[in-house]
Parts: sequence; C-alpha cells; structure tokens
Amino acid sequence: MKFGGNIKRRSGRFLALWISLFICVIMILPGTGSVPCKAEEIAGDGQAWEGDTIYCTALGDSIAKGYGGKGQEDLISYTQLIADQVAGETKIPTECEKFAKNGLDSLRLNSDILTMEEALSSLDRADIITLTIGANDLMQEFKHAAQEVLGTERKFLSVYDAFDALQEGVEGNPLLIVKILDVLNNWDYTIFEEQWMAAMDTITAHRKSTAQLVVTTIYNPVSQFELPGAMNGIVEDIICNMNQVMYEHAEDYDYRVVDLFDSEICEHTQEDGLHPDQEGQEVIAKLAIEKLDTGRFKGEPEKEIKEETAPKKAKQRKYSLWTILGPLPWIAMAILLGITAVFLFWIAKRKNTDLYRKRNKNKGKND
Repeated sequence: MKFGGNIKRRSGRFLALWISLFICVIMILPGTGSVPCKAEEIAGDGQAWEGDTIYCTALGDSIAKGYGGKGQEDLISYTQLIADQVAGETKIPTECEKFAKNGLDSLRLNSDILTMEEALSSLDRADIITLTIGANDLMQEFKHAAQEVLGTERKFLSVYDAFDALQEGVEGNPLLIVKILDVLNNWDYTIFEEQWMAAMDTITAHRKSTAQLVVTTIYNPVSQFELPGAMNGIVEDIICNMNQVMYEHAEDYDYRVVDLFDSEICEHTQEDGLHPDQEGQEVIAKLAIEKLDTGRFKGEPEKEIKEETAPKKAKQRKYSLWTILGPLPWIAMAILLGITAVFLFWIAKRKNTDLYRKRNKNKGKND
C-alpha cells in the first residue's frame, strides 16, 4: 500500500509539472494566451483620460488674444470658444490660458512668450494647444518693403500708413509699382521658417505626448484694400508660401493645420478689415474643433481627422508693363497717338494747300 501511494504521489507531481509547462508555452507563443482588455485600457484605442480639468494653452497674436476694436469690446476669442465647446461636449471643466499679444510676430513669439516660465509651465500641463502666428510677420516685412521702395527711413506706424505712402508714391510715379513688385516677388521665407521651427522645438520639448496641437494658417488680411497694380496677387503668393511652411512641418512636429486662407474669415472682419469680428472668431473655432479629437477625453475610439491639402509653393511671377498697368493706359496712349497723327496730317495738308494757292497766285501774276 505504501508503494502504491508513492506512485500516485509521483504521478500527481508529473501531471502538475506538465500542466505548468503547457501553460507557460501557451503564454509565450505570440497571439495566444492574451487577456482581453476593455477598450478604455488600450493605449491609442480609446485610452481613458485621467484628470478633472482639461487645460488649454493659447499662443499667438491679436487673433488668438481676441482683439476687439470699436463695437467689439466684448469679443470672445476662438481659443476661449474652443475651451467652452470642449467642456460642453465632454462634461469636463476646461481652463484656457492665453499667452498672446497684439502685434506679435514669430520672432517675438520665441523671444518674449516662449521664454516665460509661466508659458512653459502651461505647455507642460496642456491637453490642447493652439497657435496663431505669421500675419504680423507679413505686415512687418511689408512695411520694410515700403521703406526700401520709397527710399525712406521713415518708420510706418501701421500697415495703413505704409499703404498710403505707397499709394502716394505710385500716383507721383506710376512706374514705381515695378520696383514694389520686384521687392515683394523676391520675398525671403527663410527667416519665418527658422522662427517657426524654433517655436515648434520649444513647444515639443514641453508638450505632453497626449497633448493635441492645432495651428491656424494666415488668411489674406489685405484682401479688402485696393492695392496698386498687381500687388494683391503677389501678397497672396507670399501668404500661400508662408502657409506652405506650416504644412511642410506638420508631420515632423505632429500638429494639425487649420486652413483659414480658403475660409470665409475675410467676410467677418472688424472695421479695420484685418481682425476677425465675433462671427470671424466663431468661424475659426469651428474649423479648429474639427481638427481636435474631443472623444479621447471620454474614452472613445480615436477620431479620424481629415488632413488639409498643403498648398503648392507659388512661383515668382513675371510682370510686364502691360500686366502691371493693364490695357487702359495703352488704349489711352493709342488714342492719343491717333489724335496726334490726325492733327499732324491736317497740318501737313493745310501747308500743302496754302503752298498750292501761293503757286497759283504767283503764276497768275506772271501771266
């Protein structure tokens, strides 16, 4: 009996050993033995968001700040509108911190804003980051171009001041438009791209891996102005190429681009024709929300976000006096030449007639 009991105990040990080995092999083999997880536990597939507040950090110029001129003092910026809508959709409180200044360009974004400890700390905890910059780069360069063309050291207080000075210069010398177009046509985008990448490097260094970043492109803030000659076309090319810089680096820095250039934003500006009014801010907010995945704050599967098509880089335009001045001056010149020709013909004919009469008169006397 004792011998039989030992056999049973040994058999039990061998059986337990084989079962343990079988389980280990099953767990080692790929694709087998995995324990199913709930959707909210799988990273990148509806991972549950942890937190009691959604933090939004807004960077940029007067558009991001929510500049309100006469009659628009209570204007709500698109950045705050985004925060409010996200709170409404997720039922989670939001907090929006703005680091935006009127007249801010990309250089000052890096030197004045992205060096502030408060701004960097905000980026560290941000769940949503928005950036609007570039329009003032355009304005500053335009003022420099006006100084170069007019050969003046005068500092223009605003873009309006520069426009007026150029208009006066062209009225005094219409061919000055050729020089203006040449300066604008040879615009250097290197500085803007360098500043853009520097800003992105700083943001990336402080941005959480789960934070969403959206940037807005530049719309044509001078489309409402009657610029001399073919300047509107050149300005649009410049904006297109600046926007192209943003699209070009979107994948490298993992951000979404909000297209304002082809939007209706220019139909909703304040009296100055530059800054968006309340409806304009709402247009920006609506377009930006489309680029955000608010479902991740509710543990929903990842949202498919439509990527905007990057604009093609605009080529330098070739201009002639015909394309610059248009046909009207040439038509007027042709009419003037025609009148001059008729007048000269009449003078010549009259001289010939008088000479013929004199000859006949002299001939009669001789007879």
